[in-house]
Amino acid sequence: MMNPDHDAMTNGLTATGKQRAAPDRKPRALDRRVPLTDMPVWLMLVLVGLGLPRTVLADLDIVAPESSLLYYVLALTPFAVWVLVAIVRRSRRPFADFLVVGVLYGLSLVVVHQVLWGVGPSLGHQPPESAVDFANQFSPAWRGLALRGFTSGIAVVIGVGAGLAAAVIAAAAHGGRASRARRAAS
Repeated sequence: MMNPDHDAMTNGLTATGKQRAAPDRKPRALDRRVPLTDMPVWLMLVLVGLGLPRTVLADLDIVAPESSLLYYVLALTPFAVWVLVAIVRRSRRPFADFLVVGVLYGLSLVVVHQVLWGVGPSLGHQPPESAVDFANQFSPAWRGLALRGFTSGIAVVIGVGAGLAAAVIAAAAHGGRASRARRAAS
């Protein structure tokens, strides 16, 4: 005689049809959710990491900003992927997901700029003119800190701004899916 509960249990499903967790398998760290989001760590790292090659190559003056097709591919591809993920990926917290991606991206820019500050023709040797103008308002003892602080602030604003744009798109896509689901249910 067939026992549907036994058959379901042996196929990795509970009697209700839900996937049963493996008893001895711990969730991998990269599969866990990033705090405040519905996004797994691995996806967050990929989205943040996509922008780092352009930053490193531009800071080291290997690929000059706004100089070639390669620069634009490196600069725009990460954000195109963010938008694609924002539109396609289902999430319970679409706005928070991409706001956190943006914050982490901005912080990664800060880290790269600071680590490469004194390396070759990096950002430290060629800071933006607005950062130099800001730093010149301070005494010589504080200029270096003001210059680093200003460039760090710009990096965070860039990251948060990009994250906000993707967050709005993700929230709109989520709202559109929810609206279609409601219409289909009625």
